[in-house]
This record gives sequence, C-alpha cells and structure tokens, in this order.
Amino acid sequence: MLRQIKSGVLLLVFLVLLSGCSQYRFHGIPYEPRIAAPAIVGQNHEGSAFDLVNLSGKVALLFFGYTSCPDVCPTTLAELRVLHQNLGDRAADTAVVFVSVDPERDTVARLGEYVPLFNPSFYGVHVNDEQLESIKAAYGVVAEKVYYRPEDTAAGYSVDHTARLYLIGPDSRLVTSYPYGSDITKIQKDVEFLLK
Repeated sequence: MLRQIKSGVLLLVFLVLLSGCSQYRFHGIPYEPRIAAPAIVGQNHEGSAFDLVNLSGKVALLFFGYTSCPDVCPTTLAELRVLHQNLGDRAADTAVVFVSVDPERDTVARLGEYVPLFNPSFYGVHVNDEQLESIKAAYGVVAEKVYYRPEDTAAGYSVDHTARLYLIGPDSRLVTSYPYGSDITKIQKDVEFLLK
C-alpha cells in the first residue's frame, strides 16, 4: 500500500514538472518555423525615416490599413491603444506599427494627424507605391481600391484590405498573426510572454 502511495506521489510530481516544461502556445496562426519579418522602409508620421529593422529588441505589432477606413482600422488601433496602456512600464519595449495601404491619400501629414489620436508613440508609416507592392506581397497583404462610381476621383474610393495583425518578436522574426476580431487579451498574453 505504501509503495502504491509513493508511486502515486512520484507520478503526480512528474506530471506537475512536465506541465511546467510544456512550450507556450501562441494564439492566432503561428509561423512555424518563424521567419524574418520582411523589410519595411518608409517615413514615420512625424517626418523621420522609418526602418522596421531598427525595432529589433522590441516586440512589434504590425497592422496594414488606411486613415479613411470606417471601421476595421480605427477599431484595431483603439484595441492596440488599450493593450499598450495595459503593459505599463513594459510598453516601452513594445512598438505598434501602422503601415498605410493608401499612400495616395495618407500622406505623412495625414498620418501625423491620425495616428497620434490613438497614441503618439505609435508608428504611422508612409511607403511609396512601388515599395508598398513588394511589402504587401511579402506579408501576404491584399489591398485594392473600390470606387464608389467609376468616374470618381481619388477622393471617391475605399480600400478593401487584409485585416491581420502581425506579431514580431524581439529577434525581428514573425511569431504569429491574428485575424480581425481576435481577443485582445490573448494578444496581450502573447506580447507579455515575449517580453519576459
């Protein structure tokens, strides 16, 4: 009987130790294996040069959108503002990057009006059309203009675009991506794990 109790206790200790050794499981759709985040070079919303590689050492949350977006983009940025605030002191080691898929309307000045409304420390990146096409392809982002009427000018269109959030680790590798509407508390847990 004593031998069975000892065996049971040993088994319980083993299971507890085993559970502590299990790998963390990221939410969203993890990159397996992780790949280097494709380069993004452009201009930040306050006029300085932006290069994604300079965020190495930080956890980055990357989103592609546009300032005239009526719903998905402002909702995502508002949720990222809350996440960023919830990180407290650790927010300094986290970067939120918003890359415009509408460079025609989203000038640096326009991004400078829009992005700081959510958080002045967020990056609002303008990339010219030619570079933007290769960046979108590298991240698997689709974005195309939808005109209200064929004769409309640049002011009369919206942009249908991929609404994914990309999580980049401090080693500048893509960790996982989240579809629009993902639970922001789960995303925050992923960020906090990478900040350990």
